[in-house]
Amino acid sequence: MTLDTKELKTITLLYVEDDAIIRDQLQPILEKLFKKAFIAVDGVDGLEIYTQNIENIDIIVTDINMPNMNGLDMIKNINELNTSIPVIVITAHTDSNFMLEAINLNVDKYMPKPIQIKELTVNIVNMVLKYRRLNNIENLAKSLVQKSDKSDELTNSLNYKLDISQKENSYNKAIIDNLVITFRVDKNGNILSGSNKFYRYFSFDKDEVIGQSIDIMRCESCNQETFQKMMLKAIHTKKTVVSSYSLKLGDDKTVECDVTMSATYDEQSLVDGYILYLDIL
Repeated sequence: MTLDTKELKTITLLYVEDDAIIRDQLQPILEKLFKKAFIAVDGVDGLEIYTQNIENIDIIVTDINMPNMNGLDMIKNINELNTSIPVIVITAHTDSNFMLEAINLNVDKYMPKPIQIKELTVNIVNMVLKYRRLNNIENLAKSLVQKSDKSDELTNSLNYKLDISQKENSYNKAIIDNLVITFRVDKNGNILSGSNKFYRYFSFDKDEVIGQSIDIMRCESCNQETFQKMMLKAIHTKKTVVSSYSLKLGDDKTVECDVTMSATYDEQSLVDGYILYLDIL
């Protein structure tokens, strides 16, 4: 579990907790570690603080069971304002109904009490960096296009691919293909295609990988059944699901990553496969 300490002072968070003892213990620590920490005593207070500081807050850390407005209802209201902010839920609840509702609200991380400050800090940094990378993909594409007058080989290659992607009404396709680790599988978990970055990063030969089971990813912390559970969750919730795994590269080096999975649908609205995105931690 690594921590990119230089990123701490770039992050502003909203922390929502009704327990005064826990709140008083964590507030000075959070204020010292991060750029700024907004502290709220319940969901109503948290929603008001977020609304007033919507442009500045990078992540929300919240309890669930609180008076006046619980954490999940607060998240519902915030999602109506901005669905792109990461949310970490910290709670003593183990009720599956709470967990299912949290999944439906696209909660990024669930952490049980008591809080481990190092684990919480690592998760905050990783979640914020992940969201920033995703939000910056389009800006990166535009920036590279603006610099397309440079004659280096990479820029010329990307510029050519961008011309093709524009015809397909997919402005960022070439950039994503070269910079994002992503691949598609059919409904049985067999690989259909992947981005160039996917093949390069895992040292895969495209012709040998296509048609192979997702097991070829050599997951050290999971198996085929684990991926199948992700697939079922994506279908049942009709939401993107995220899990953290350890994967082995071609040189047997182990990497930690978040795997984001979304179901794809055919013309009859039936699931015909899945798209997976890998975010290396």
